[in-house]
Amino acid sequence: MRINCRHRPFSLAARLTFFISLSTTIAFVAFTWIMLHSVKQHFAEQDIRDMQQISMTLENILKNPDESERQKIERLSNVLNSFQNISVLLSNGNNQILYRSPEGPDLLPVSCSSDFSRNLDSGDVFLWSGEQQGNTCRAESGKQHTTYRLIASSVQVPENTKPYTLLIALSIDFHLHYIDELKSNLVMIASVISLMIIFIVLFAVHKGHQPLRNVSLKIKNITSENLNVRLEPEQVPIELEQLVISFNHMIERIEDVFTRQANFSADIAHEIRTPITNLVTQTEIVLSQRRTDKELEEVLYSNLEEYNRMAKMVSDMLFLAQADNNQLIPERRMIDLKSETMKVFEFFEAWAEDQEVSLTFEGNPVLIEGDPLMLRRVINNLLSNAIRYTPRGMAVTVRVSERGEWVDITVENPGSPIPEAHLSRLFDRFYRVDPSRQRKSEGSGIGLAIVKSIVAAHQGKISVVSDTVSTRFTLSFPRLFTS
Repeated sequence: MRINCRHRPFSLAARLTFFISLSTTIAFVAFTWIMLHSVKQHFAEQDIRDMQQISMTLENILKNPDESERQKIERLSNVLNSFQNISVLLSNGNNQILYRSPEGPDLLPVSCSSDFSRNLDSGDVFLWSGEQQGNTCRAESGKQHTTYRLIASSVQVPENTKPYTLLIALSIDFHLHYIDELKSNLVMIASVISLMIIFIVLFAVHKGHQPLRNVSLKIKNITSENLNVRLEPEQVPIELEQLVISFNHMIERIEDVFTRQANFSADIAHEIRTPITNLVTQTEIVLSQRRTDKELEEVLYSNLEEYNRMAKMVSDMLFLAQADNNQLIPERRMIDLKSETMKVFEFFEAWAEDQEVSLTFEGNPVLIEGDPLMLRRVINNLLSNAIRYTPRGMAVTVRVSERGEWVDITVENPGSPIPEAHLSRLFDRFYRVDPSRQRKSEGSGIGLAIVKSIVAAHQGKISVVSDTVSTRFTLSFPRLFTS
């Protein structure tokens, strides 16, 4: 036993909710990242600008030639007392500490690092990267960890051969706390908004699918008893308009099939009931009293005629059933339409003479690919109808003409025109223009349906035109089958 492991596809509501929620979440994440990055960049630029201004102020003090080194240190200390969160380490060319902020971190390990010395040798102002990411380092003050942003410079004074080394550290804990709080708030707000969006999207999708549910309910209420119901394309959203139109077309075809099936069942029941009634009636009459052998023989011949008629009807119905199930596969041979038509003429010659109807053929020999028995049956059925409805003394004409890759066969007979309302239904099974006609003299009523099935099996087309002059059945066949 094979187990089907395929999972059922997700619903449209689930898909829409997922993708809209995912898109919104990604948008919030991107917005949060951009905002945090922008705030960090703003604080970094502000810190660097402030530190550069402080550095320039201190460098100007150190470069003043009118003051001694002690005076410079005192002025530097007075200036730094007005700045909070600023720590400074000043050393001379002999690596002697000249000034160190009393409450600041120990910056001596930083000044002794190889990266710091290498950048100072080049004369550049730089930001030192410590343990943390970005232009920051972490310094331990007691039991607390504080993050600083660093800037270092080398200050050359005229009276000294070696420059001063100036290292300025700015505490950025306040900025980091603000960014952490902002990040937490943004994440919390984004989560709440995302949940709200999910519920809003679910509600919107549910309301948006309401027209689809309405259409589904209307379709669900359509049964075989009310196939005449049609959906209104103007009353649905434009996205469902084509679906409703296609559904209406499908219902029209189903209704037509149901109608044809119902009519077919009634017609075939009537057609079969007639010969059965005849057989029962004749048998009852024969059994009502003693009959001679001659009378019994006549009854048997009459019954045989009814049996043959029923057998032909059953054979025709089986033929049409094969055509309906696409099991009607014609033999593919090159045949001459003129030759096949003349064979049918020979078969109907005696009956045509008895009806005082002449048979004429117009056209040249034409070869097409097809089944000779089936095509002969087509001509047979059309010619039989044409002779039956042609007035005495008139002629039935079969005309063959070529039209590119197509060949047309036209069977034309004069007589009373067929009303326009009946032309489109002539090829329906058991359909008769005049139901009051004697069925026994008109065959089973499915001859034209068989003609249409054979033409379709040969990938051809059939049409009929009737006017006051004549009635013309035109069959169009391709010269060769297409695979």
